[in-house]
Amino acid sequence: MSETGSITGWISTIDPRLWQAVLAGLFVAVGWIVNGAQNRADARRLRRERRDDVQRALVAEIKHYLEVLEGEDLNAAWEAMQPRIATGYVPFLPTEDNDMVFQSVLADIHILPKTVIDPVVKYYSQLKAIEAQIADSRLDAFVTGTDEDSIRRREISYFEYLQMKQRAKTYADRALREMGVTSGVSSPGLAHSDQ
Repeated sequence: MSETGSITGWISTIDPRLWQAVLAGLFVAVGWIVNGAQNRADARRLRRERRDDVQRALVAEIKHYLEVLEGEDLNAAWEAMQPRIATGYVPFLPTEDNDMVFQSVLADIHILPKTVIDPVVKYYSQLKAIEAQIADSRLDAFVTGTDEDSIRRREISYFEYLQMKQRAKTYADRALREMGVTSGVSSPGLAHSDQ
């Protein structure tokens, strides 16, 4: 008997229920593979959508701050305020709260591309430093002193505050650039990466 004949003879002796079980097992295995591929594709799509949502929200918040800063001439502010401080005036720095979106997406920051995370975090860290500077400018020791040292500290503090705002603008521009957006009024294009 030939080898092919012996294989077909052997196959024909196998119980049909065994064949049904083998075929059912193959269908289940193929189903797992296809389902797993679909689940991974859905997970990638959802991650991309979430990343784009996070990035879009951050872009809107950062662009808003830049628009506010565009209306401020920090050099003119210093030139106008410094003589007043020198005569004993205590500048009032308004409270700022420019990180509501960032705080709400902080748990998801890891989904952004690596090249975006650093400049975004640097920008928001600068905002926190500005908030701390504003809080310090309201301390009694800062506000009540009338001697020459107190006046000099207020001048230095106000100048540093303006410099910090300028650095925040630079960091904001860099963060937007990394997210594929210019600080102008153009519509946001988002940086895409699955890193």
